[in-house]
Amino acid sequence: MSWQSDYVTFHRRIHEQRKSLGISQPKAAEIIGVSERTYRTFETGGGDLEAAKVFKLANHLGIKIIISDGVIADGVD
Repeated sequence: MSWQSDYVTFHRRIHEQRKSLGISQPKAAEIIGVSERTYRTFETGGGDLEAAKVFKLANHLGIKIIISDGVIADGVD
């Protein structure tokens, strides 16, 4: 699987999980401290966010990010 495929899958997963939790795009943007436009662009794969914001978002949505060496980085103790 290429990184591009992983990238598309990640954005799709963020979108699906956010919706399943009933979190609006404006609320998700507020949670991670970006504008609604920035968030919307990120979620559709048209832009990037700082890594810390991506991890914060994933943690809030209950999504675990697995680093390529197999380490799970979910921000939960």
